[in-house]
Amino acid sequence: MRSRLFRMAMVLMLGVGLLIPLANAQASPPPALAQYFPETGQAAVNYYWQFWKNTPNALRVLGYPISAPFLQESFTEPGKFFMVQYFERAILEEHPENFNSPTNGNKFFVLGRLLGKELAKGRENEAPFKPVANPNNGTTWFPETQHTMQNAPGPFANYWNKFGGLQVFGYPISEQFQERNPDTGEVYWVQYFERNRFEYHPNQTPEFQVLLGLLGKQYYNEHKNEPRLKVKEWFFRFHQPHEVLPEEFAYGFNVQAFYQDRPRLYQLVKNAQFGWIRQQAPWQDLQSADGSIAWGELDRVVNDASASGVKVLLSVVRAPTWATENGTHGMPSRRNFAKFGDFMRQMAERYKGKVQAYEIWNEQNYALENGGTVAPAAYYVDMLEFAYKGIKSADPYAIVVSGSPTPTGTNRNDIAVDDLIYFDNMFKIQKFWNNMDVIGAHFGGTYNPPDTKWPENPGPGPGWRDNSEFYWRRIEDVRAVVTRNGHGDRQIWVTEFGWATANDTPGYEYGNANTLDEQAQYLERAMQMARYDYAPWVGAMFVWNLNFSVTSSNPLNETASFAMLNPDWSPRPAYNALQRFPK
Repeated sequence: MRSRLFRMAMVLMLGVGLLIPLANAQASPPPALAQYFPETGQAAVNYYWQFWKNTPNALRVLGYPISAPFLQESFTEPGKFFMVQYFERAILEEHPENFNSPTNGNKFFVLGRLLGKELAKGRENEAPFKPVANPNNGTTWFPETQHTMQNAPGPFANYWNKFGGLQVFGYPISEQFQERNPDTGEVYWVQYFERNRFEYHPNQTPEFQVLLGLLGKQYYNEHKNEPRLKVKEWFFRFHQPHEVLPEEFAYGFNVQAFYQDRPRLYQLVKNAQFGWIRQQAPWQDLQSADGSIAWGELDRVVNDASASGVKVLLSVVRAPTWATENGTHGMPSRRNFAKFGDFMRQMAERYKGKVQAYEIWNEQNYALENGGTVAPAAYYVDMLEFAYKGIKSADPYAIVVSGSPTPTGTNRNDIAVDDLIYFDNMFKIQKFWNNMDVIGAHFGGTYNPPDTKWPENPGPGPGWRDNSEFYWRRIEDVRAVVTRNGHGDRQIWVTEFGWATANDTPGYEYGNANTLDEQAQYLERAMQMARYDYAPWVGAMFVWNLNFSVTSSNPLNETASFAMLNPDWSPRPAYNALQRFPK
């Protein structure tokens, strides 16, 4: 985490060269996403959540989820089992055969069960359900089911077209007719579709004259005592967020694992019930100009983590001097982008199954981390593309995290570029979204408690309070930039966050105002906010840091002041607080 004291640095001249893309690589599944609904105590998860979001006016069409996902036998294809999730007005079902189809982009991976068809079973000989001939009068007629869809008496054709069409409702399986609603006892004009039942309420305002039956809820109530649903009672009861949010949330520590007592270090990670570490892997220390790579100690770091059952995020930083334009350790020159991509390919190939995620660069908006100047966002994105394709060609399921800008309000290329501006510049480039899986970001609270934020609820002052860069809740500003650019479904991984304590490093004087107990309280509260208040758009939290107090020669260095351990490996209050935090 960078100092708040702005530092002058020399300018890095960036070269211009030819961009040669690598071969397209298979995309990995996205990290787990979910949205918790306190109204029903359930969360719409993963592709069910994507389906919900992509359904126009989803609350009216699908309703709230009323179950967690579970495996259930199909009632249209007995003997086949599918993952399903019940909603008030529908039951959604995964169809793996449609995943990664080159023509539909996963559009039909989740489909609504043929719930209208199931609830109409046995009524085929009733007049409204009998097939009709094509009237050839401009009315929509579907040969697949031999039924019409029109706007009289109920405006059902308009509703069908506006709120999801075939994918959401299926084909009509009846004509319009009058039927008594089982919930209200009232008689309405209705029409059955494969996946739902439309009702016409002419006394309502035009917006609400067509309502959908609560078919998901109705089906559950009618069948809940059957053995196949009775054993699933847990899935339908009210849940607290931690019970139904995806377990794949990454709790991690930034560590220094090189030349350390790694068994002890990794055991402390596991004792805290944290499953991840983030370790920086400087490219400059690994590859020589002749292309040879000395994996050495990094092998031991990764292999020991894998043997301990700890997942690894490698933060790849700092180019070798031979790869940059002017011999610094900033980003590589354009003519060496391909070499960087190949280096990442070799790394991902070597550590496949042992390294779960790669972060491409660190604080690229901060000159000190990049050879003395800030490269434009477009330059970074071009480099990211090579790294992403190299990784995915070797390990399609590795998660690629975009480099994490540091929070700052400064705008000087020889010092730093405002992270909100840098994020916005990256997000406006479509190629960025095609070459990363999750967005990396860093946040620090200086001495401001997690719930404070400038300007609506400022911290105590006198300094480090008049810009949101000094607050943990800067994350909300970054989220706003993400959604403003139309990508609100992408997760943020917080790869560094923390509060300093007493130290003697210029620029980190604010840490002297934070006691060890306050550090613990602030970290625990920020973790709680990220896991529950910010779900599902925050998918990982990596504390800065676990053991830099052990590795530092100066116990009052700023890196040591952020640590969760004392120099003798004993836990600070912050470690104990995070250990207790429910995961």
